[in-house]
Amino acid sequence: MVDISLTKSLRSTVSTLNRVSDESAAASQRLTSGVKVQTALDDPSTYISAKSLSLHAAALDKYLERLDQGLGIIDAANNGLTSITDSINTLKGVVTRASASKNAFDRADLVKEYNDLLDKIVDTAKDSSYSGKNLLLGAGNDLTLYLSADQNESITINAVDFTDLLNTLGLTKLDEGQLGTFETKLTDGGSPAKPLKSTSKLVESGEYAVGDEIAVKDSSGTIIGSLTVSADTTVGDLVTAFSLPDKGLRATLGSDGVLTIEAADKLTIDSTRATNVATSAGSPPSASTTLTDGGVPATATSLLTATGQYKEGDVISIRQGNTVVGSLTVGAATTVGDLVNAFNIPASGLGASLDAAGVLTVDSTSDAFAIDRTSTSTYADLTTATASSWVKRTDAEAAQQTVTNARHAAEKHTTNIGIGLTLLKSRADYVGSFADVLSSTAESMRASDKDEEAAIMLALSTQQQLAISSFSITQTADNGILRLLSGGSS
Repeated sequence: MVDISLTKSLRSTVSTLNRVSDESAAASQRLTSGVKVQTALDDPSTYISAKSLSLHAAALDKYLERLDQGLGIIDAANNGLTSITDSINTLKGVVTRASASKNAFDRADLVKEYNDLLDKIVDTAKDSSYSGKNLLLGAGNDLTLYLSADQNESITINAVDFTDLLNTLGLTKLDEGQLGTFETKLTDGGSPAKPLKSTSKLVESGEYAVGDEIAVKDSSGTIIGSLTVSADTTVGDLVTAFSLPDKGLRATLGSDGVLTIEAADKLTIDSTRATNVATSAGSPPSASTTLTDGGVPATATSLLTATGQYKEGDVISIRQGNTVVGSLTVGAATTVGDLVNAFNIPASGLGASLDAAGVLTVDSTSDAFAIDRTSTSTYADLTTATASSWVKRTDAEAAQQTVTNARHAAEKHTTNIGIGLTLLKSRADYVGSFADVLSSTAESMRASDKDEEAAIMLALSTQQQLAISSFSITQTADNGILRLLSGGSS
């Protein structure tokens, strides 16, 4: 192996080229990466300080990630509460409409809308979760967040159960009720029977007679509407009499003559018919009727219902002119003797007796008289209806305060959540900004000056060119010396 010996000048030039090349590579690295202090060897003090700042910033970033998770949970709850508040405001509108409505059926429909909104509130609460936690579901969902990376300071936001509407908002579902329905077909009784129209006379149907009293009664027996049938009463008048929407009653007549009656509360419709039993004749006035019990003459102890002429609930009255001077309501235990006693009215000059043949005779010493029987039957039984919570407008009016209280409760919880959200957002913004400052400072401490590095690169390039030129000149000079030593031969 041949050793290659360099002259001192060449060795110096090669060393310079190597140094310039290394420094150029380092400067190029600093220029392209933008980092001046890449290792502790570059600048131990600066490197250690910047590293400390970077580690602190990284710790804050991890803390900020946990804080952001908490903010997500609170934000989800806040959005849920906003939606719930909107639903409560809609509830307020529903209650206002119900309290202003004069139609019990419309109010029943609004009850259903009210209940649907309560279901929406519950669904919203269930959907307001984030990362497995829901501040609107109550127990087990409380949120504790630390306000510093060292966990020395914390805030706890208590969860509230918005699926428990009664305890949280004071709201509860309302009874939607169930309509009671009755149908009857109105025809003229001909063959074939023709359906009656709204303009048809009511007496065209054999079910009605002049003088009939049709009364609508509520569950307490109070008459809330009535109609007295006259010769001119039409089917339309009957429909109108059964159209009491604020009381929970409505009626419609189909083209086929079917009368449909609907009730939003327990109601009955009774039909009362008055018939003449006997009218006095002669002078002095007198009237008689024969009563039998099982085919044999009735006695004073015979039950009046056993005669076949009367039934429970019938009212038997005696009148002089238009004045009723005595009456008897037939009950299960009413006897023929009770009827005789009822018609013995000395003050009106009336006397009654029953003979062995079962003949009841009523005599008058003064005015003529007539004996009437008033029979009441159930026209329509609508007691199967169940009332909605707002069957009465007053109940809907009372619900307004309940909804107002619910809105205040929701606003209170929204405020609590909002305070926590504002506090944590402020802390997150501060921590994020501080972490950015630390990272920026660490980067600036290690960052290179591009202008400076570019100047260094230019200077090193110049040095490299000079070194190359020097290397070329030195090599040429050395070759000349060698030629002189060898006698000038080349």
